[in-house]
Amino acid sequence: MTMPKPTTHTVEVSEDVYDVLARTAARRETDIDGVLRYLIEAPQVSAAPAGRDDD
Repeated sequence: MTMPKPTTHTVEVSEDVYDVLARTAARRETDIDGVLRYLIEAPQVSAAPAGRDDD
């Protein structure tokens, strides 16, 4: 069985997004690829606050 060839994807972002990624990379002492890997692997955070069951 042959292994599938890895694929690459290109995503174009605005200069503002690139600036945030570059500053985050500098703060985390990594490159932009490292920041993107971190964001992809980070656990999902709910946009809505979790409800409390006070009853």
